[in-house]
Amino acid sequence: MPLKKISMKLLLLLTFIALFMIPFQVFASPDLEDGTYTIGYTVLHADNDSASIANDYWEKPAALYVENGQMKLEMTLNHSSWITEFKTPVSGSYQDVNVIRTDDAADKRVVQFPVDDLSSPLASHIHVIVEDINYDHSYTVRFDFDLNQINPASVQSESEGEQEENNGSVAQTEDDDENGAQGGATNQEANPQTSDQSFIWLYVLVTIVFGFILVKRVHALGRP
Repeated sequence: MPLKKISMKLLLLLTFIALFMIPFQVFASPDLEDGTYTIGYTVLHADNDSASIANDYWEKPAALYVENGQMKLEMTLNHSSWITEFKTPVSGSYQDVNVIRTDDAADKRVVQFPVDDLSSPLASHIHVIVEDINYDHSYTVRFDFDLNQINPASVQSESEGEQEENNGSVAQTEDDDENGAQGGATNQEANPQTSDQSFIWLYVLVTIVFGFILVKRVHALGRP
């Protein structure tokens, strides 16, 4: 077999090995253990990947609950009175999300709904009414989840009754612990994930360059 064909096959083999040594979770929804997490996301338009104006009405991050392999998302909506309808796909049809609690004074509500896949944008239906400007419109948005912003939540939310029983000093202590834990998780976990992916692609590039140099040397050795 000519050296040129051998060297080209060698280069292709090295490239194939480099690409398939990349961890699968870089491209797919992660297989999460049971627990509570936070996850970043962006509300996109239905037909393009730019952020919708509705993105400002959904607070970030969302809470992600995993139990027996099943996932549920919990989101907080501000300008709650404007968003009169919020439906997500469940069992092949769009259904109203579950309202966990509301805060009329702050014009917020917390909702929860099941989700099967985090790796692709989740299409949802919303209805927005703003009476002051005579705005009444129903449309589709997509929730784009950032798999690099999944972090364990060290402190779970308490029920409203438990929160009322806590005194101010205990509540403040728990808030400080939660903020510190989430901040630490962001610095210690989310950032290394980004660095790991950068390292992986650097590894692929180095492997391809090395293969190219090796091919050149094989050609040189084969010359009379």
